[in-house]
Amino acid sequence: MTSVLVAGGATGIGSACVQALRSTGVDVYVADLNVDAAGQHERAELPGRFRVGRHDLADPESPARAVAATLDAFGRLDGVVVTAGVHLVGPVTEYSVDDWDHTMAVNVRAPFLFAQAAAGPLAETGGSLVFTGSTAAFRGSRGAFAYSASKGALVSLTRSLAVELGSVGVRVNCVCPGWIDTPFNAPYWAMQSDPDGALGSIVERIPAGRQGVPSEVSSLVVYLLGPSAAYVTGQSMIVDGGLLSA
Repeated sequence: MTSVLVAGGATGIGSACVQALRSTGVDVYVADLNVDAAGQHERAELPGRFRVGRHDLADPESPARAVAATLDAFGRLDGVVVTAGVHLVGPVTEYSVDDWDHTMAVNVRAPFLFAQAAAGPLAETGGSLVFTGSTAAFRGSRGAFAYSASKGALVSLTRSLAVELGSVGVRVNCVCPGWIDTPFNAPYWAMQSDPDGALGSIVERIPAGRQGVPSEVSSLVVYLLGPSAAYVTGQSMIVDGGLLSA
């Protein structure tokens, strides 16, 4: 594995994936709207090379452009990690069609389009795709129905793509984090009347007794991309400190 495209690698779990991959000598191309935040990776003295490009994943042309940019930068493609996502919350009676469509465009359509654009290059290297889902695919949450529906669709998409692309040697998996301490959850906390109390209530239900950190997700992503996971495909793996089991 020498070259990986990370979509949404500017912050949070995506940023942790970039650092973990580069630390092992993998070259990484980051596709993100927030190129300023992604630029922090350029300052890190790590073995793997780094490139960044501004890509709006709500634009249906962006995934193919990001794949082409990665190939231009590094000459090959061994993996694609899609961590970019949209989390728009609100009461069902007030939720707009535009917010629903935007959520589906980024959280479901973009991963599909990345798979479509990357299937050929990944087949040449025996590479794989890893999507970032969520435990929201398996449970309900007030105000987050569009997000939950999109992540449920991503789990199903993972299975179908694994079957479709297995014949050309491309693996497809999904990592489903629970409560990971990143700014991505800010919209949910903002919707709570008592954010601190809401967080405390959630942590009480997590057997591990705390939220996770991004590196605890990125380590699994790196494993799924690598040769040790050569017989793992079509899976949606939960990283939630045991919450769904409680």
